[in-house]
Amino acid sequence: MKPAKHQNPVYQDHTGSHQLIASFIPHTADLDDPRDRGGNPCLLSILESAPENLPPPSPKVTHCQSWPTRHNGQAMIAVACYTASGQSIRCCGHGLLAAAHSWLERLQCAELSLLMGGSVVHSWREQAVTWLRFKRLSITHLPVPEWAEEVFPEQQPAITAAISDDEHGYLVMQWPDDFNLKQLEPLVQCLSANSQRALICTSAHPSMGEDVIQLRYFAPQYGVDEDPATGSAVRVLADYWSQRFVSLTARQCSPSGGLLLARLTPGHVAVGGHCQSVERSSNA
Repeated sequence: MKPAKHQNPVYQDHTGSHQLIASFIPHTADLDDPRDRGGNPCLLSILESAPENLPPPSPKVTHCQSWPTRHNGQAMIAVACYTASGQSIRCCGHGLLAAAHSWLERLQCAELSLLMGGSVVHSWREQAVTWLRFKRLSITHLPVPEWAEEVFPEQQPAITAAISDDEHGYLVMQWPDDFNLKQLEPLVQCLSANSQRALICTSAHPSMGEDVIQLRYFAPQYGVDEDPATGSAVRVLADYWSQRFVSLTARQCSPSGGLLLARLTPGHVAVGGHCQSVERSSNA
């Protein structure tokens, strides 16, 4: 879902402002040049109230709508996100991060709560990093599925696996320490044929730092062959790696690259990253 360089149309729906925001950008990115920013782009529409219609598909990028609302008597920001093909996303980490980044800046506040699909996600900013707080997910460890050999033919095999959430949730596969996930060349059509779970590939990299991991994320079942930078995946990995790490510096090995941070508390996981606006427009 990487946007075309300098040629992204900014959708106008005559209700507010619209921003193309890159979430989870690597801290080494050249922030003066949007072509080299990396991370995961999101077209964010800032609305005055709940939209009556779904947004039209946005070529190559996630489209998220956000608007002020109230939930259980509290003021917060509602967020609804859709894939480039128009499919609703249950938990969109980079969309939530983009919305938090934008609204914290617009409202000049220290923290705020977001609402997505009935779930409340608290957000705040620490220096240049925007953070989201999620409830922790349960992890069930299991053997690597036999069909993994079809997805990664004649490649280094995973050493263990786990699942999280329901049958449309996540499958984690772990490779040995310091294995470079960029070497993986999955046959994504085989993944779609064998599982409805999004696949998170991961490995620890002690040679790069005591809390450094790599990840890649594949969800062809939902129109995303490989995602650039995936906050929902790091939410899962925080618990997956919890016996070894209490915080993570996660480097996503997608073509554009992403840097995602995570840290655990007894009941929650905080997912953080850097954001930067690429384009902004308003009908005002």
